[in-house]
Amino acid sequence: MSELKKLSMSELIAKHNGLADELGIDQATEFKNLAAARDAVAKLQAKLAGSIMGEGTVYTGEVVEKAVKAKAPGDQKYNSSGARGPNQGVGAFAKELITAGQDNKTVLEAVKARFPEAKTTTACIAYYRTKLKAGPVVANPAVLRAKAEALLAEAATAEAAAAAQPAPKTDEVVV
Repeated sequence: MSELKKLSMSELIAKHNGLADELGIDQATEFKNLAAARDAVAKLQAKLAGSIMGEGTVYTGEVVEKAVKAKAPGDQKYNSSGARGPNQGVGAFAKELITAGQDNKTVLEAVKARFPEAKTTTACIAYYRTKLKAGPVVANPAVLRAKAEALLAEAATAEAAAAAQPAPKTDEVVV
């Protein structure tokens, strides 16, 4: 990205259009500002580099799109709400790739492409993988049955107490 900061708007447009030709997408004639031009070029560079990630495995389509979607200028840091919902960040993205069967190195590369300012490390990816292996905490059925029996006994006591109370008279007028 630092090399892009040295380029003028016309140089950025030329670089963008060269990358766009390689990827077979439409060229641009203008950008809102230099930051938008830099982001667009960085996104295309990541898309081009991201089409082959990992150890000889070629990724196309949805995985590449998810991995290289760069943040738009003016967006808050790590905002991915446009593509994935308002609450997904680095961790959710990494977990999604892990559950898709990607190895730690590939997941880290995809996270760095998607969130270039993130400080994610291989240790972070290993943490997410461990959390996924642990899975959700499952309640003990014996404990749940004991609670259910206690609640049923309490309900039976309450019903007996209600039955022992005299019924209110409905023919009396209360003023």
